[in-house]
Amino acid sequence: MVQKHTDTIVLGAGISGLSIAHAAQSRDHAVLVLESSDQVGGSIQSYRSDGYLAEHGPNSILIKDKQVATLLTEVGLDAHESQAANNEAKKRYIVHQGKLHAMPNSPLTMIKTPLFSLGGKLRLALEPFIGRYAEHKNGHNEESFADFVKRRLGPDMLASAAGPFVSGIYAGDPEKLSVRHAFPRLWSLENRYRSFILGAIASKLGAGSNPDRLAKGKMLSFRSGMHAIPKAIHDHLPHNSVKTHCTIKKIKKINTGWSVYWNNISGEQETTCKNLVITAPHHKLKDLPLPSSVFNGLTPVMSLDSPPVTSLVLGFKKEDITHPLDGFGMLIKQSENSRLLGVLFSSSMFDGRAPEGHVTLTCMMGGTIHPEYSENSDEIVLAELDRLLGVNGKPTFRHKTIWPKAIPQYGLDYQNALDAMDEVEKNNPGLHFAGNYRGGISVGDCIVNGLELGTRLSTNEQQGI
Repeated sequence: MVQKHTDTIVLGAGISGLSIAHAAQSRDHAVLVLESSDQVGGSIQSYRSDGYLAEHGPNSILIKDKQVATLLTEVGLDAHESQAANNEAKKRYIVHQGKLHAMPNSPLTMIKTPLFSLGGKLRLALEPFIGRYAEHKNGHNEESFADFVKRRLGPDMLASAAGPFVSGIYAGDPEKLSVRHAFPRLWSLENRYRSFILGAIASKLGAGSNPDRLAKGKMLSFRSGMHAIPKAIHDHLPHNSVKTHCTIKKIKKINTGWSVYWNNISGEQETTCKNLVITAPHHKLKDLPLPSSVFNGLTPVMSLDSPPVTSLVLGFKKEDITHPLDGFGMLIKQSENSRLLGVLFSSSMFDGRAPEGHVTLTCMMGGTIHPEYSENSDEIVLAELDRLLGVNGKPTFRHKTIWPKAIPQYGLDYQNALDAMDEVEKNNPGLHFAGNYRGGISVGDCIVNGLELGTRLSTNEQQGI
């Protein structure tokens, strides 16, 4: 058995693990990344065939933190490779009474839109006069996103805008998500400014006051797809610092930190380290050979709900679709009883997603409310596309990705999971957890959290902590 030592071992080569490694390695902190699959990137994988481009996971990244922009530059994802979203992507559709309606983007369009009733529009105008949650909570410690929206904006806004919005981001149930954890910016705006409408205005006027944030966010993808990000980070790391096809056989606490026994095609290895960072998906923590003292403390983390979601990417001739597809995509109200969560107009968002004269649609199914819809047949999906978009031709491309455990839900008991990780880390010096189940589910959140952890580990090492 080969025995080696490194400063930090990272389990998992998804975007979180790679970001941790990038930040630490750039400060001369030795990192070994062990990945169980045959490639890096985790859920961020891209597939190209016959001129079509399909994403297995995230379809874009919203650049709103300077750290993320700096990372992309450092790993060579410059303007030649990156793609800004087309102007059409600014338009978002909501399905209401069987028809697509653009979300209002100005006071005038808000007045005219049929998405909300007159009473709902008037209720929205009262938002600045609604008190904080502490004044309404009636003894409850957590407020659901649904209750938050109903309290501040009214039930009309929940049903016709905020509910579909939650389906698009979390594939979740707004009644079960914690607004404090799932949407921390909205929660903090209310707490700081009493009104999140007033808070949003104040934040926009003072956008430059946060040195870590960009004044204006930018939605990006890449010519080769979203996998360009993990690939570029991986290629920028020192040679042999990432190992794939790895099986973790044993994890043991030692006096100087941690010892990990693992093997891959090179044979059995033992690597010791001061820091062990686990970025495996929360539902796979149960498969790791963790010491019982660690494993037993992670029950609330492993118990987080992650509903199934299926992504079906379909290509069509442009002439076979009635709708102009002039937007980001469409989200669907729960009252519409659709078998779809929503549809991204992928080839309208970014160029190069379909051959000339063709379009690409990414259809999302499943989620917390109707997990069984993740098993929809192609025929069901095509019937829905015909009903809503006027799709009357046969697909010219098909690529399906099934995620049995898709997005961790930051539910009303999510604080228990955070407390559990904090307690386990406190009792096991050098052990850390990171991933989309901690600190945000977006690609940008995972990168920022990973960079901050990697920087902290390398800084502690330099300071002898």
